[in-house]
Amino acid sequence: MNSSYDYCVVGAGPSGLTAAYQLLKAGHSVILLERDSRIGGLAKSYNYDGHVFDTGPKRFHTEDPIVLDFIKEIIQDSVLQISRSTEVYFLKKYFEWPLKTRELFKMPWPVIGRCAVDLIKAKKIQDPHSFREFIISKYGPTLYEIFFAPYTGKFLRWDPKDIHSDWASTGINRTVIDKRIKTNTLLDILKVLVLPEKVDTHFLYPMQGGFGGFYERLLARCQEYPQFSLLLNNSVGQLTKEEESLGIRTKDGKSISCTHLIWSGNLNYLANLIASQQNVHYLNTIFYNLICRQEGISHQRSQWIYVSRGDSLISRITCMKEFAPYTCKNGYYNVICELTDSQAKPFYFLNPERYKDKILEELKGMAFLKDSRFVEGVQINPVVDTYPVYHRHYTRDFASIAGQVKKFSPRIHLLGRCGAFWYNNSDHSIRFAIELTHKLLGKKEQEFAYRDYFGGTSLRAAHPQGE
Repeated sequence: MNSSYDYCVVGAGPSGLTAAYQLLKAGHSVILLERDSRIGGLAKSYNYDGHVFDTGPKRFHTEDPIVLDFIKEIIQDSVLQISRSTEVYFLKKYFEWPLKTRELFKMPWPVIGRCAVDLIKAKKIQDPHSFREFIISKYGPTLYEIFFAPYTGKFLRWDPKDIHSDWASTGINRTVIDKRIKTNTLLDILKVLVLPEKVDTHFLYPMQGGFGGFYERLLARCQEYPQFSLLLNNSVGQLTKEEESLGIRTKDGKSISCTHLIWSGNLNYLANLIASQQNVHYLNTIFYNLICRQEGISHQRSQWIYVSRGDSLISRITCMKEFAPYTCKNGYYNVICELTDSQAKPFYFLNPERYKDKILEELKGMAFLKDSRFVEGVQINPVVDTYPVYHRHYTRDFASIAGQVKKFSPRIHLLGRCGAFWYNNSDHSIRFAIELTHKLLGKKEQEFAYRDYFGGTSLRAAHPQGE
């Protein structure tokens, strides 16, 4: 292995792998550092004796020709076209999302009446950065109190009153794919009810290996280049700057020199390396991968189901067979249950095994699982750094760290969900990485405005001085 590289990429997730591959194609030497024993980040898939589980719900959905060309280049024709199906478990019932006319009559009449009053008494937003005000202005106080607030508080492990409105654009508005449908207000939801059937939007999913199979192929492409190195189970232990390069000492004592460092890992970790004191907040997630016999599943029709109850452990259920039948052995219907936890004040992460039985009890209480005896195995997969937390002042905190990183060295470049602190999916990660490498290779002059591309607040507009 060389000790000097043009680029060091930290984090072998979707964005890091894409960036490495783009730079290798341009003739540069690249070393990729990954703290885990496997590549893929939040796009890993796990195979338990023929039962394939993704790290939560995953699929490609994009009409971006740049991203589509990249996907085709890596996976070629080994891809399935699938439809998307989403539900919300709300008020002890399953609601298809986006709503259809028949769904309206599942709602209790008092709730329908209160929502109608909310529609008449719509409020204007006084604080554009407030998630609470944003949701109330769009959907009304009734749905905020009985749906959005309890789910958001449970999922983010943060007071919804102290959440930034960007969480609505990144975490809620993306749930609607049909281009005819806008659910930005309660009135829009009511308009949806008179529409005919939804457009059958298609997504892309690998024909083998689960969603993570795509990134395994991408790694194989990288490994075709002799100027590529991969270090697994490793991370940056020390970072120093020289006039024309950066010095890295890994946790296991290896010394690496690089001209540029692309950071797609935890931003707090990088801040500590350069002695920055500011912190941003992330969530961790425990994925409970349940190998279930199909006869024991009562409710089976959606790829993922959001659980709105604030007092439940489960925030989301993923049904692997709805993505691709090959992920489940014959006679099985395997599911993933997600339990989020605060990274700053962990609780569930301290003993994930302790909550396994409670997860099964909740599935039975939702009339999803008939009985736990139909579950033949539970594989517990704790994953750190799964989501950024957008509290009211997160833009200030991120801008502070980003400014200190650039001050330390303009040769460090932030990328991806963790490094750039922006909640994106795999499609966005690919585009973000391509744009960054184009900038580094001199193909583009301006920085990629990823927040404008993905939706949300512009940090530059919010904090022009990086305050």
